[in-house]
Amino acid sequence: MRTEPARLCTTDADYKRFGIAKGNPQPFEDDMRSPGGKGSFEWWYTDANYDDGTTVVAIWFTKNYFDVEGPAWPTVDIEITEKDGTRINHRMQGPKGVPLKKSGTACDVNIEGNTIRYVDGTYQLHYDDGSIQYDVTMTPTMPMWRPDCGIWLFGEGSREIEYGWFVPCPTARIEGRLVVNGVERKLTGKGYHDHNWGYTGIQNMLNHWYWGRAQVGDYTVIAVQNVAEKKYGYKSLPVFMIAKDGKILNDDSSSVKIERFETHINSFTKKFMDDVLVYTQTVSPDEEYVVKFVRKRDIMPRSLLEVVSPAKRFLAKLVRMNPTYMRVMGDVTVTVKRNGKTDTVAREGLWEQYFMGSNKLATIEGVTYPLSD
Repeated sequence: MRTEPARLCTTDADYKRFGIAKGNPQPFEDDMRSPGGKGSFEWWYTDANYDDGTTVVAIWFTKNYFDVEGPAWPTVDIEITEKDGTRINHRMQGPKGVPLKKSGTACDVNIEGNTIRYVDGTYQLHYDDGSIQYDVTMTPTMPMWRPDCGIWLFGEGSREIEYGWFVPCPTARIEGRLVVNGVERKLTGKGYHDHNWGYTGIQNMLNHWYWGRAQVGDYTVIAVQNVAEKKYGYKSLPVFMIAKDGKILNDDSSSVKIERFETHINSFTKKFMDDVLVYTQTVSPDEEYVVKFVRKRDIMPRSLLEVVSPAKRFLAKLVRMNPTYMRVMGDVTVTVKRNGKTDTVAREGLWEQYFMGSNKLATIEGVTYPLSD
């Protein structure tokens, strides 16, 4: 079977085409990028790990979550995970069929009064549904970032389709307040914000991905493995960035090696899950970066068929579609070898598996990964 190309945009012509500058991301890139209606997707994702052990993930969607073929239906979702593992998940939605509007400058998303806004170099988050109030300020501690253009192209010519990803806050200090059922707490911690968009269903481009980010000691890490769909040869499209004290040490995604270990079938998704992921970036015999993720617990297992209508759910099952999402907490270890010295630090981190395909096992560039014994 002939496969079609899939690539990250890296050339001067690519930068000119998308109207962005190499190595100089700007706030306007975090404005709304899609039409916001049928046949597109877009979301602004934030997560925060607070000093008291609380984790909060808040996401603003242009649609009803991942319902690409559905109408515009702005949705904001907040998930709170307490230190003891207790999980609270709420959402609010705007009018069905009414798309969000671009700001024309920078991020300014408002869904029923719940907002994420870029204000004077910070991000202001506000959520209030009566029982949960969440008001925080994210102050970036390193510049905005994207891997090259931050846009991948699948296919060519008239068949070309686009997927975009931008990281306005690779890491940030967060301060604010959270109120749950009248009980208020002050929050301080560290967080992250990124932005995804596209003009067709993700399942038409990608089979699955692992996405991870962590603040480990003085290091900030973003490590991703996107795996393209079958028609693109299940091509691996990795992303890797490591920074120290707010300055990037390496973000060359083209040569990172990714290894998966302790693969098994997850009891919720009924698909493969790798308990250990290792990203290795070898620059020279004297410069190497290794990031290891070890899964400890799942905090958000979800079938993405939950968010579509019963009719669409029925049709999806007929054609054996089974999109699933799993957010994971675990240990992240960073080992850096530079200038004759080796530094190893570890901390708890957060990552996810998003599976668009229907296959039970992972196939990457012609290799199907076996289950562990």
